[in-house]
Amino acid sequence: IGCFFRSAQAIAELENKTALSAEQINEMWDWAKASGYIDEKNFMRASAPIANHTMKLFGCKKKFYEVGTFQNGKIEYYKSIPPSMRRIDYCIQKIKTKYKAGTHFRVVDLKGNIIFDPDPRIEAVGVFYSILYCVVDI
Repeated sequence: IGCFFRSAQAIAELENKTALSAEQINEMWDWAKASGYIDEKNFMRASAPIANHTMKLFGCKKKFYEVGTFQNGKIEYYKSIPPSMRRIDYCIQKIKTKYKAGTHFRVVDLKGNIIFDPDPRIEAVGVFYSILYCVVDI
């Protein structure tokens, strides 16, 4: 779960060209748990709120929206997403690994090129899908 959490923070860091401190990352973890975005089993319920809270920490007037998925070379936008938001600014990819946990998340482009990996030592043995995000001014 930490890799998904850090990837959600990373897209906001990339958008702002600013990195969170270790203290800010840990404080956000506590905020996410208290807010219910990370449950008692440490499963992350939503990623856009994590990215958006990071944007607030930076004082940025932009907001992330999860707009769809990319799987097997095909983009699927969610039906609720208006045409004006059907674009891809960031992707968080879920990969299959050979390790016990079995999955890992990282920030990639649509070609699968890694932009940010919370743990670059983890080797992918397959790709499940990518979650797609757009960023809008608020």
